[in-house]
Amino acid sequence: MSAARLHLVTDHQAATGEETPGGPLWDVPVPLTGPTAAPPPFPVDVFPRWLGDMVTGVARFTQTDPAMAGTLAVASLSACAGGRLEVEPVAGWREPVNVFAAVIAGPGERKSPVHRAMTAPLFAAQSTLADAMRPRIAEAAALRDIADRQAEQAKAQAAKATDPGKRDDAAAEAVAAAIAAEAITVPGLPKLITDDATPEALISLMAANGGRMAIISDEGGIFDTLAGRYSGAPNLDPYLKGHAGQPMSNERTTREGASIDKPALTVCVMAQPVVLRQFGGNAGLAGRGLPARFLFALPVSMAGYRAVDTLPVPEQVAAGYRHRIHDLAATFAEWEDPAVVVLTEEAGTVRRAAAEQVEAELRPGGSLHDMREWGNKLSGATLRLAGLLHVAHHPADAWRRPIDADRMADAVRLAEFFAAHYRAAMATITADAATETARRVLAIVTAKGMSAFTRRELHRRCHRQLPRAADVANVLDVLTAHGWVRATETGGYEVHPRAADLTAEGGDSGDTVTTPPAGHVSAAHTT
Repeated sequence: MSAARLHLVTDHQAATGEETPGGPLWDVPVPLTGPTAAPPPFPVDVFPRWLGDMVTGVARFTQTDPAMAGTLAVASLSACAGGRLEVEPVAGWREPVNVFAAVIAGPGERKSPVHRAMTAPLFAAQSTLADAMRPRIAEAAALRDIADRQAEQAKAQAAKATDPGKRDDAAAEAVAAAIAAEAITVPGLPKLITDDATPEALISLMAANGGRMAIISDEGGIFDTLAGRYSGAPNLDPYLKGHAGQPMSNERTTREGASIDKPALTVCVMAQPVVLRQFGGNAGLAGRGLPARFLFALPVSMAGYRAVDTLPVPEQVAAGYRHRIHDLAATFAEWEDPAVVVLTEEAGTVRRAAAEQVEAELRPGGSLHDMREWGNKLSGATLRLAGLLHVAHHPADAWRRPIDADRMADAVRLAEFFAAHYRAAMATITADAATETARRVLAIVTAKGMSAFTRRELHRRCHRQLPRAADVANVLDVLTAHGWVRATETGGYEVHPRAADLTAEGGDSGDTVTTPPAGHVSAAHTT
């Protein structure tokens, strides 16, 4: 072998680690979805034991990534405290604690069981509040009925009066009776949580419930609503202003309209990747900054590695979670004005260091520069998370004590989790459909250990992903262009000899991870 040839082979081995004794050499393939690292696991230890054990227990029972239940836990805390607690890091800046979140997972990933387990106490608290309100509703309805009848009688008497003096007095009495009847308001049943609503209906719901509402759904329907399912140009005000706490009103839905001075909306949607692409790729929503308000979580798929039989969440853990979330929701619901919590001096130091780091990462070349619309809100989101963690750690008196340095540090860690997952979500949104299909086909080819194949064999092995012959041709074009496969002299195709290793190592980091996340407990009898 010539010196030049030997040098070329040595360089190739250094790049790919694959020895090729003859024939054309392989180049390092181009990643199909970009060189982004897999997002980190959910930091369950930021929660107190009563909440962390519930997240872990639900994840174990449903055999799902703890990121799913963990994000629902954050949303549940937001549904309790949103609009009733504010964080004041420095004088003049108060940050509400309601959050928007989205859990992105494919079909069959057990989103609904996780949703039911984590939101059940909110519905229970809603029922408790409704039961307490029913006697007051009945009393107000009876008083309003009596007042309406008295007003009608006074009106009739005024109409019958013939003497001018008596007619004027009767008219004044009728007006006073009508005003008195109108002043009696019959409250509706309190509502804490819903799974979907049009923007107009949402404003009315919030106005009737102290300016607060939580939309926590195990489906992505709310994204369809925001994208214009009910109207070509949906009203985004309840979402944009409900997140920021800015006054809003809607004069079109009722005779008097609904006005909210300080709204607080919580949103948590569990949606499939295709719904995420439609939502995040909507130029109108992106232009208004709505996707940038969301904290995304992309749980690892456990499919193929799930235990068949698992024990339920231990009753003492489930009962503790139900009790605390129920009581938090019921307690905060009775308040009218939000409590304001400050930071300890040490917590302020942690916050400033984190905020300075965020600002540095927003610069060109920084990790947040390419997602500045989201990064610009990160310091505020971190404070919101700090407030929610503070409530979780001190459910009996969080509003009476400052946020300490540990909670602030935990909030920074949780914010870093959501930052990494937002980056992964953006990669999902911007992924080309043809490249996405090629990525899935490559995963199947490497999983089955296929080192070479014909078009017919690929079509047969991947018929669900490639139902037509034209689909096969398109995928082969993408895989060939990226260097993952190449045509052979016999008319078939051979696969890059290190395809399996490179995809596992992150050479095609957009590939779906199918191994359990680190630390996940899948044993059926672990309690």
